[in-house]
Amino acid sequence: MSKSFVDMLRDARTLLSNASNAPVTDPVETAVARKLTQNLDEAIARFEGTGPAVDRISVLCHDLKDPLASVVMGAGFLRRTVAPQDDGVRRVINAISRSADRLGQLISDFHDLSKLENGRLSVSTRACDVAAVLAAGIDGLASGAAERKVELVFEAPGGPAVAVCDPARLLQAITNLVGNAVRFTEAGGRVVIRVQSDEKWVRVVVSDTGRGISADRLPTIFDPAANSSRVSRDGPGLGLPIVKGLVELLNGRVTATSKEGEGSSFEVTLPKAP
Repeated sequence: MSKSFVDMLRDARTLLSNASNAPVTDPVETAVARKLTQNLDEAIARFEGTGPAVDRISVLCHDLKDPLASVVMGAGFLRRTVAPQDDGVRRVINAISRSADRLGQLISDFHDLSKLENGRLSVSTRACDVAAVLAAGIDGLASGAAERKVELVFEAPGGPAVAVCDPARLLQAITNLVGNAVRFTEAGGRVVIRVQSDEKWVRVVVSDTGRGISADRLPTIFDPAANSSRVSRDGPGLGLPIVKGLVELLNGRVTATSKEGEGSSFEVTLPKAP
């Protein structure tokens, strides 16, 4: 019965689509037909099992952000009102803030990964100077490294390194890589962001002196199924699968090399702008 009902929905969608594309049609009727066509598309997707997961994830992520924002604002209010000498209370407030930041990142990662897997994450590519994009966003990365007493070094070529990319998505990918590098590097260690360019490619290499990645985990480091189970423990969580998805949307590739106990190196390669 469900199959015949879906067929009926498809027939209705076809009629509405023809009506909305007719050469002479009342504009109000056209708008209504297009809206109903959209609703029918969503209904067909639900019956076929292709729509609910994305809808639920989007709604879930949206609903989680509201109470999380209240926690963040509450922690900020407490920080402003607690007396400076109440060190114990301030440590608790700081712990709440760090946990809220981490939860916010997880929600964002989960949402982005869902959109990547369903082909719904859009990019807007253009020629951009990779070194300039990263230099503009380096301050936020540097403050996080300084808190953990990790040296952050940025190296770029003398001239521009222009690639075809979406600046915002590129910065998101590199921020994920640098965040992981800082997180898994002990105090006194070093993280280097290096931009390189040749005739065909622009490369961004993020290397660190951290704990490294074991040989058995390295082949699956970009696999969301393998990493999702490590989100709350000792793994990079969903950040690396998102990096891979973003870079591939930009027609690039990302690779990783590592030796346990000696650090890791991630290389993002993007096509150079003509």
